[in-house]
Amino acid sequence: MRFFAYAQNEKKEERSVLSRSAFYGKLNKKKKFTKGAKNMKYWKLLGLFSIGVFIAGILVSNMFNPWFNISIHTFSKLGKPGFATYPWIFSCSLIIGGILMSLYGFFMTLKSYSKSGTIGGSYVLLSGIFMILTGLFPDGTKPHDFIALSTFLLFYIGEMIYGFGSSKAVNFSTTLVMIVALIALLFNPFPSLGYLEIFGVSLVVVDLIIIMFESI
Repeated sequence: MRFFAYAQNEKKEERSVLSRSAFYGKLNKKKKFTKGAKNMKYWKLLGLFSIGVFIAGILVSNMFNPWFNISIHTFSKLGKPGFATYPWIFSCSLIIGGILMSLYGFFMTLKSYSKSGTIGGSYVLLSGIFMILTGLFPDGTKPHDFIALSTFLLFYIGEMIYGFGSSKAVNFSTTLVMIVALIALLFNPFPSLGYLEIFGVSLVVVDLIIIMFESI
């Protein structure tokens, strides 16, 4: 009887050791993946690359559309079918830029040490998805204006929420950018919507630089 009792105890211990090993194995894999994402050196450049692709799309499209005037037109006119020459150039720049911005937001969620940082990164990721949709629904389609505006707002909101879990300087700066963006949107002190878009993109770049040089 004692032999069977010892045998049963040994089996229980073996199962316990195996279950603990499996648990810690999964935990270590998760830690390695998260640590790798958090230690990624260049993920913060993805946001700037996104804007760089967008600006390159504008410049190339402008070469084929010399009629474009920022004092009269918005950037979206460069991607309007039947109006612009090679509208797919501008649309593709939005789609590629949106993919890069989505990746930027994704890595923000993985890197963040706080809940607000994770939520903020999710908003930025969503902003990237809306940027892709802006390219898929060009100027002239019904959802275009809503999608284009949401792209900017989701980004500003995401960066502001992300800043809540960062240093005081980052928190203040990203919140200030959000306030300035809202004031510009509501009162538009610029002579055209094109200049308002330039200002909006400039604020996006400011936010990206703030996050790039944050110290956590």
